[in-house]
Amino acid sequence: MYGRDRVDSLERQYASGDREYTIRQYREGDRDDLLAVYQEVLDPTLSSDWFAWKYETNPYTEEIPVYVAEFDGELVGAVGFWVLELHTGSRQIPAVQSCDGAVRPEHRREGLFTELFRIGLDRFAADDGFEIVFDFPNQLSKATFEKYGWQLVERQETYFRVQQPDAMVDGESVGPLSALARGGARVLSRGYLAAKSRQRPSVADHPKIDVDRSATIPSQTLAALYRHDVPDKLHLVRDETFYEWRFGNPHWEYTTYVGRYDGSPVAAITTGTKVDDGTTITHLTDIVPLVSSRPRTAVLVSVLEAILEANEEAALVVAPSGVISESILSAYGFRSDQTVPLSLVSTPTIHGVYALTDDEADGDRWVVDGKRVTDPEVWQTTFSEYDTG
Repeated sequence: MYGRDRVDSLERQYASGDREYTIRQYREGDRDDLLAVYQEVLDPTLSSDWFAWKYETNPYTEEIPVYVAEFDGELVGAVGFWVLELHTGSRQIPAVQSCDGAVRPEHRREGLFTELFRIGLDRFAADDGFEIVFDFPNQLSKATFEKYGWQLVERQETYFRVQQPDAMVDGESVGPLSALARGGARVLSRGYLAAKSRQRPSVADHPKIDVDRSATIPSQTLAALYRHDVPDKLHLVRDETFYEWRFGNPHWEYTTYVGRYDGSPVAAITTGTKVDDGTTITHLTDIVPLVSSRPRTAVLVSVLEAILEANEEAALVVAPSGVISESILSAYGFRSDQTVPLSLVSTPTIHGVYALTDDEADGDRWVVDGKRVTDPEVWQTTFSEYDTG
């Protein structure tokens, strides 16, 4: 576990022009000031409960890996790191995802984000066991990552089912599509109407298939479904510890749908729903098993139908790629953000990776257990791998 036996503290001075900053690790007592920075720069709804869930109750670390910048005794910037457990297909290793980078406007262009980012990466590189960092950065932080030596894995494909186009046209923000202009929303609404005009395939009622809906996370059931067929790809370990913690984010409401065949669980989807500026967004946050099979597919269609029926009032239902087949998603009105019209207006999500190991000591730093981490084919991710939902 990261942080065990650590007693050293990190603090250094950083000068930029005539300004001198103190760069250090988060300390007890910083929470209110740190949240003030995050609320000003990232999201005004970020709360103490959110911080406690994300950093203080993380079961994979005993410390809070957030690094802050002080100027004249005031916190003016921060970068966080999310410690996780990654499965390589043959073993479980600690991994980390960078997140929650924020610098107050009056202290930007001073190199603070890069310096905070560098300190965090150096700290993990010095810790035995950590081999890679991965992230899904936005366009602003992507440039800094690339300068530091990050490699692009791929532009992540996402599927959107537009159910309430009026909310997208009239609203100020639409969650994952908040960057869309109003004109782009009208383009999407036409795509939605075209999808709705197609007859959705009917799935005949199967007397042996039923779907259970639960507002609590059935961690044992989900972990058992995951273990039934663990993919030979890089992905987060989905055990009971993971499920009991990951879906505690207070800014989302999670519901699990378990599809059973003749009483036995076969496939499950956990949805996350959030209201953003009055617009309801539902994510298909996690799907197990991660590996496709014919029985899984048949049950998964029934699970998806139950989710769409329960969330018919949501403006958007959003699905990750690579876990549910494109043909099923397309049949149910989901459109890829890499195809027209979504490609014209959506903001791409980038998957990047950084190798922490030393070239000379460990050979090819971009290969972990025989897998080249810059190859998108060696990754299997859902929205559970994202720190934001």
